[in-house]
Amino acid sequence: MTDNAIVIHRSKMKMTLLLLGALAFVALGAFMTKVTYDEQGAGAFGVFIGLVSILFFGLCAVVGLAKLFDGRPALEFLREGLLARDISAVPIGWQDIVAARLITYRRQPIIELILSPEAEQSLPFTRTVRYTRTANRGLGFLGVCLSGVGLDRPPSTVVTMIGEWAEKAQAASPAY
Repeated sequence: MTDNAIVIHRSKMKMTLLLLGALAFVALGAFMTKVTYDEQGAGAFGVFIGLVSILFFGLCAVVGLAKLFDGRPALEFLREGLLARDISAVPIGWQDIVAARLITYRRQPIIELILSPEAEQSLPFTRTVRYTRTANRGLGFLGVCLSGVGLDRPPSTVVTMIGEWAEKAQAASPAY
């Protein structure tokens, strides 16, 4: 641990590529909708799939655009805890982080933080975390999940840093 905060931002290049990918799928959905509508009419299944593609990937593009221009750090290693804005608006105390692990699900890196039962009950989780908890539990995740995609440091390095900071804080705490 240091007195100075360590900050991890989202990679602008990676976020731009994700945004361009979403926009490409929006364009493909629009093309599919137009071609299918011209050939088969409004009730065709291809029109439905094209519209769903436009809506879904359009929403992904909006979220990606917001994250691209969000100047706030994705993660902050503070003396009082880990501030992961995608998980909670307040720092997660280092003593509350039981374990951190890197999981790859469908070739996507996911940082899983296993928290103490007290933290699970008391932290004000974001809406996204609250809505996806049950689904994540069904997939075998025990803690709260944070996407490792788009960070400016490798997810394995981030998990190692979280583990080291949590161990140091727990070793220094008289309660452990």
